[in-house]
Amino acid sequence: MLYLILAAAGFFIQNTSGDPVPGAWVGARGMWFGSANSNGYYTFAGEEPDTLSIHATGFGDWTGSKPWNGQIVRLRETVFYTGEFILVTGSRGPLSGVIPSTTMLYEDDTAELSRSGMNSLNGMVPGITVREYGGSMPVVSLSIRGADPSQVDHMIDGVSMVSARDGMPTGLFDPAVFASVEVARGGSATGNGGSGSAGAINYLPPLSSQPLSVSMSALSSGAAYFTGKHRGSAISIRRNIGNKGTEGISTTFLTAGRYRNVKLGFLGGWASGDVEGPTWSAASDGEREQAQAEGWATLVHDNYEVDISAGAGFMDYLQTEPFNADDSHRDLTIRTSLLWNGPVIVQGGFNSAWLTSTATDDHAVRSGTVHVSKRHRFLYANLGCLLGTDKSIQLSGRATVDQQVIRNLTLHSSVFSDHRIPTVNDLYWPSDGYTSGNPDLRNERSTGVETGGAWRGDGITGEICGFVTISDDLIIWLPDGSGVWSPSNISSSISKGVELSGSVDLGTSSFSGTYTWNIATDETENTPREGMLLPYRPEYTWGLSAESTAPLEIETGVDLAGMGKRFTNRTQSEYLAEYFIINGTAGRQITAQLSVELGVGNILDTSYEETNGYEGRGRTLRLTFEYTGE
Repeated sequence: MLYLILAAAGFFIQNTSGDPVPGAWVGARGMWFGSANSNGYYTFAGEEPDTLSIHATGFGDWTGSKPWNGQIVRLRETVFYTGEFILVTGSRGPLSGVIPSTTMLYEDDTAELSRSGMNSLNGMVPGITVREYGGSMPVVSLSIRGADPSQVDHMIDGVSMVSARDGMPTGLFDPAVFASVEVARGGSATGNGGSGSAGAINYLPPLSSQPLSVSMSALSSGAAYFTGKHRGSAISIRRNIGNKGTEGISTTFLTAGRYRNVKLGFLGGWASGDVEGPTWSAASDGEREQAQAEGWATLVHDNYEVDISAGAGFMDYLQTEPFNADDSHRDLTIRTSLLWNGPVIVQGGFNSAWLTSTATDDHAVRSGTVHVSKRHRFLYANLGCLLGTDKSIQLSGRATVDQQVIRNLTLHSSVFSDHRIPTVNDLYWPSDGYTSGNPDLRNERSTGVETGGAWRGDGITGEICGFVTISDDLIIWLPDGSGVWSPSNISSSISKGVELSGSVDLGTSSFSGTYTWNIATDETENTPREGMLLPYRPEYTWGLSAESTAPLEIETGVDLAGMGKRFTNRTQSEYLAEYFIINGTAGRQITAQLSVELGVGNILDTSYEETNGYEGRGRTLRLTFEYTGE
């Protein structure tokens, strides 16, 4: 039986709706090895190189790393008009090829994240907890599987764009400018210079064949959003309104493309506006301005890849009430790496960041990395080594087994270990009566295991994954007895849980849902906190969504999202109540290129808190017009 399974090793080829693409040809460098069967399944012939191309009539050609056994490769549909063919390149990123627990979000999803906020991920993707708060210049705190937000890497087209200052992106980028997003859950998620010890999010640029598309939205709060895309480029201009009426403006510009064997890209964002404090604090007149620019270039020649990228950002904060504050931060990061795609993949890299801050003073952060990875049939493994500024050597690694056991069913299991070095803000933030850094922080170490399975059938999909992660010296920011926020190490913590997701497509109607049960506890021995839940980690999150075509060709949609009780301190004496919200949409195609949609967010006007002292968005009406060219 094992021989029969291995002999049938291969991968699925599907369209963006999850339907098989029978007859799709698989080849490399002008040679074709075979085609997909009636179920869209291609069986390895045993002669394929590490890089493959897939071609199917009516779809854009796909080129990428050889898919692992049981993987799904999705092809984008092309547009035919006046006899011309528009090439659409696949929007697959590097995470889905190495992390089984990866969810792909496409343009409809990125538009929803833009209009409703990044906290919409709570109902879209299992294992995710997002808080978005702070007015027209919001703070986004994103946790994966109970980990700290700084353990999540954020990337653009595979290039890490986090700041060495605080471990998060320094800009407010609009998700609507991206074509798709990979959300990977699990440790040792990235390679050169990343911080993905809990997972990673990779934002992918518009396709090179992207037709002209324009979206304009007006919200009852007074906010207004504009997004335009065309042939690998996108721009966004937004008027943002906070829950307390604060105003701000932001813009994002993205362009990416390929010239012969060089891939290039640029992402820039700028935002300015008022911030809002918590309800339990004195009124503030704080204003913040920030910007970030990221550029990258990848040269591919034979089996070698050379990557060069750089990022620069600034943030200025000014406040006169209830006290004076005038902070400015500047950072510049340069990254280089060389990859050899031989019998094993070897990548070496060097990162250097310079930080100038009125709060934390000036610092330089440098690191060198080496990563070795290999895929052989159903086994993938990588091993990484990082040498940091403190001259300590940190190891990371991941081993994954994934195998199609019967038609439509793939099982996977992984073990991983990763680290995180404290950020400059963690170590050096000055004591100002409200916050204080901790120069005695120790490096984090996370080790975990996960196992699960995925079903991909005709119109029915389902996934389940169980995980356990043990963290030593987890860094967490919390207020002390006098109310001063400061980071400290939790000597031992455990996060365990189960992630569920599924969908049913009935043609004129479709349904989907996610559920996550996650228990993240402090396991520091011989303390009153032993066994207690970590702050802001709900025991469960869930989401349900239904879409249907109503009379008069009106497309309707309803989605629900909720989460359980969240403790706000380490002794479980204070908490935020559980809640759920309901959103609804109704839209119609006016012409072949123009559509209109009416949306209602938080239909029941549910009162809830995103985080302690920050209320969530109330009932909001939205009107959106979209134009898509041919």
